[in-house]
Amino acid sequence: MRIAVVGGMGAVAQHAVVQALEAGHFVSWMVNPTDHLPDPCLETDFPQVLCIIRSQWDNSEKYDELVAECDAVLVALDFNHTRPEQFVPIQHILQKSMRKHNVQRVILVTMHGSAESSRQLDWELWAKLNINQVFYVALGTMAPCWSIVSQYSAQEQIVKNAESLKYTILRPAAVTDGPATGTYLASPSHIFGGYISAADVADCALKALDHDMDVSQAFSIAYSSRVA
Repeated sequence: MRIAVVGGMGAVAQHAVVQALEAGHFVSWMVNPTDHLPDPCLETDFPQVLCIIRSQWDNSEKYDELVAECDAVLVALDFNHTRPEQFVPIQHILQKSMRKHNVQRVILVTMHGSAESSRQLDWELWAKLNINQVFYVALGTMAPCWSIVSQYSAQEQIVKNAESLKYTILRPAAVTDGPATGTYLASPSHIFGGYISAADVADCALKALDHDMDVSQAFSIAYSSRVA
């Protein structure tokens, strides 16, 4: 399978690239021009099956290059590496390129608490992810602002509204370091709390592609958690 990965140096994207290459897939990976690869040997170890595209996030021509001849796209934007206000514009540019090249399958990784799962997000974490909104409300101002949760939610809505896309949305709980274990729970029900390693999020995303996990559904993923 030929997979395009959007997420730069985000933890899930990095693990997804390595796991996909080790599974024998061809990977097209978009990173920033100044990014350093986590393993410099990647390009030499997989010269025939790894295409690294260095580009600014808003270069539409590079997205065309990224998805051309690909079978699927994995989007895993990480707010530690990509500004949240860029999530929505990136999704729009990407989907325009996908339509142009007739790529329909997409796995979108967002987070627990986005869209309808927000009612299961504990208030302490909500405040951390939306602290600037809290300040705006407290000050009584209507100035424009963004939040991580709202940007992920908007990104999901764009994917859901695209009639031609065959999407699966993955909403991981708190993402941590650690190896891929395969012991996580992926459920269309909402998960309260919990955590999961970036490696296992990547594992779940690739399994969703390999096994065509339920299309047009969203799954919460975590290790030990209560499920609604």
